[in-house]
Amino acid sequence: MKSLIKIFGIIAITCVMLLADGSLGQSGANFLQIGATPRGAALGGGITSIANGAEALVWNPAGAISAEKTDIYISHTDWFLDTKLTFGGAVIKYGDNNAIGISATVFSMDDQEITTVYKPNGTGDYFNSGDLSIGLSYARQMTDKFSFGITGKFIQESIYNETASQVALDVGSIYKTNFHNLRIGMAVRNFSGNMKFNGDDIDDRITEETDRNEEDNPRVERLSSEFRLPQIFQMGIAVDVFENTNNCITMIIDVDVPSDNEERLIVGSEYCFNNLAWLRASYQMNYDTAGLNAGAGINLKGIRLDYSFSNHNVFSAIHRFGIGYSF
Repeated sequence: MKSLIKIFGIIAITCVMLLADGSLGQSGANFLQIGATPRGAALGGGITSIANGAEALVWNPAGAISAEKTDIYISHTDWFLDTKLTFGGAVIKYGDNNAIGISATVFSMDDQEITTVYKPNGTGDYFNSGDLSIGLSYARQMTDKFSFGITGKFIQESIYNETASQVALDVGSIYKTNFHNLRIGMAVRNFSGNMKFNGDDIDDRITEETDRNEEDNPRVERLSSEFRLPQIFQMGIAVDVFENTNNCITMIIDVDVPSDNEERLIVGSEYCFNNLAWLRASYQMNYDTAGLNAGAGINLKGIRLDYSFSNHNVFSAIHRFGIGYSF
């Protein structure tokens, strides 16, 4: 156990060193940074230490081990400018200490009309675009206090005739103590190599620029440039500050270290009544537009319904809905 803690401590320090000085604003596939589930979003993404069941496949795969047997979760987010994010995940537990999960996240929008210099009002033809992430996860209860999880996922972005794809890893852990149910969570998400768009249109443009025979033609480099995924290191703690037979109040603090932005802090709380109803709220610090978040959940005969509201200052508020079921 001590060796495991040392290993994850080294990983945490390494991730902070690698990501803290990342390139500001320079990443692609940024749909991976959108909070995909209402509970997690209501807590500002500060769910690293308390993620559980199928929802944990988004935030910290180590939390998947908390599923009773089989857990399914589906959520929908109406994002900015009529775009939409849909998540679906399932976890199956086998034995007392192992669980496997599968998940998919789809970012979509309506087809857009093609415009040109000579037809700025539209040509009558349309193109589509969207993003996709499909993951396969494994979680294990290493000891009665420590759980570990890993997700391998395939990520693809597409627009018109061009696509970019890559494989990535999420790795996470959760450590529980007996002190007011204190939990410490850590997750590294979207760890991978670079991506690059490919397609007939790009190939044709590169051929055009190459035929110019210009030395060090910068347009060729821009057409074939690579970009990194938004790699994120996150660590959080959660503690039950009040608990009795029917009520529990949990406080959370998470530190978010992305590769394409500055370090950020999340503070939040979740109130639970008899495992039947929940109220959640959080505040995100040092984010560009995000700030206050709130949400609620209810358990109706085993069916979990969740809702969250996120204020984004100059942008429209974001609403998320989710439904889960365990059997």
